[in-house]
Amino acid sequence: MRGSLGSVTLRVALAVGGLIAACSGPLAARDHFVEGPGQLPAALKAARAGDTVTLKNGPWNDLKVVVNRGGEPDKPVVIRAETPGGVKLGGASSLEINAAHVTVDGFWFHGGAITKGAVIQFKSHHGVVRNTAITDYNPASFETEYYWVFFDGDDNRIERCFFKGKNHLQPLIGNAIVDSRRNAVSRSYFKNVPYVADANGREIIRVWGSGKLEERDEDGAYFTIEHNLFDRADEEGTEIISLKSNHNVVRHNTVIATRGGINIRRGNFNTVEQNVVLGQGIAGAQGLRMSGRNNVVRGNFVSGCGYGIRVACGEFIASALTPSYVPDVKPNGRKTADVRIPTYPQVKNLTLSDNVLVGISGPDLEVGSSYKNHWPESQQILLPEGCVIENNRFVRSQGGASVLVTVAETAAPLGRFTFKPNTYRGNFLVGSGRVAGAAQAGFATMAIPADWSEANERAAFKPLMAGDVGPEWVIALRRAGQFSVEDAVSPERAEPPEARKNKRKR
Repeated sequence: MRGSLGSVTLRVALAVGGLIAACSGPLAARDHFVEGPGQLPAALKAARAGDTVTLKNGPWNDLKVVVNRGGEPDKPVVIRAETPGGVKLGGASSLEINAAHVTVDGFWFHGGAITKGAVIQFKSHHGVVRNTAITDYNPASFETEYYWVFFDGDDNRIERCFFKGKNHLQPLIGNAIVDSRRNAVSRSYFKNVPYVADANGREIIRVWGSGKLEERDEDGAYFTIEHNLFDRADEEGTEIISLKSNHNVVRHNTVIATRGGINIRRGNFNTVEQNVVLGQGIAGAQGLRMSGRNNVVRGNFVSGCGYGIRVACGEFIASALTPSYVPDVKPNGRKTADVRIPTYPQVKNLTLSDNVLVGISGPDLEVGSSYKNHWPESQQILLPEGCVIENNRFVRSQGGASVLVTVAETAAPLGRFTFKPNTYRGNFLVGSGRVAGAAQAGFATMAIPADWSEANERAAFKPLMAGDVGPEWVIALRRAGQFSVEDAVSPERAEPPEARKNKRKR
């Protein structure tokens, strides 16, 4: 009897223990279905790690999606459309993510506008917005400033999104100058963004962070921009991607028929690699431009642009070389005092390798571009030094200067400046280009092979196409002939130049 009673006791104990464990374990993920705006705040408040908040398909106007409750690393709170692209947000709708581990999926912001801030704003960490579109979300006035996406936190991502038609001030995507690291934009499509002349500060993607104001700061934004397509995405027409901080990566992006270029505007330890820039001969199409220290630019393909690669001169700011010098003083986001910074930091220790340039109307490579630009009000006279320029190929059929290397002036007040030499090796001038300026060694010449074609050269770099990027639902609608909104070009602004002429470069 004791043995039998003991067995019963053991079985009961195990059953009770199992029940307790089951009750104390994680709750099953729930789906909170939202049919109208009035239900959304309660659904967002009730959501726990692993839960999904689903918005019913249809038009939603003036909807402020403010997410204050997040999830866990392997169990995010997911906020999604009933079917991808089925929730169409207009009016003054916006999205603000204030909690960690939140994923937003499948929304379409179209035809609305806000007055300030950002349409989509990350204000926490480890957030993801994917499979989402913003199209023609423009205010009545060009002067109304807001971002379409703004990162104010760490480890957030935009992935497989679509952006079209922005025509007002502020960059399309930006980030905070402090406390914003390791964010990313990937596999997204930027299309038909109209050009507005004399309107600085309208980059497609502008990356701020350490290195923007303190040239010697070793921290950075650690921002990644990869596998994106920029198709006639002009904005300001000067900088498509503008890096103004340290430790960023721009790789495997494709630019098609777009004014402007990919620029390391200021900052150190940045990498620009395996990008394809196809200018197609349009006015204002540019290649790659760089300033700063210890940057790497390698394996890029550039064709049909006004210039290929520009390694800029830096500005000397230690003292005035003439009475006419006007230093650049900017507010410092980290300190109370304003700071004096070079308009363009000096290029040092650049690695420029394995790039291919084809059919460039101006020079393929300029080392020391913008020498004495705006002299004497500006002192942009510091030549690049300590750079390694190797294994690049410049294919040119029209003759002229393929490579232009600036020679420093020796007359006062510039004769006192000396610069470490740059190293040139293994570079090829293919066709009829020549080297002008200081460097002659390190450049071999060869004829264009009879069987050579730009198409074959370009194919090796695998440029992205429309079907490779953006939301899957956009790709499906395009293939079905049901996404004509992407081809309807937003109206170009017609404000008089005096309305914009004092806009500073951000």
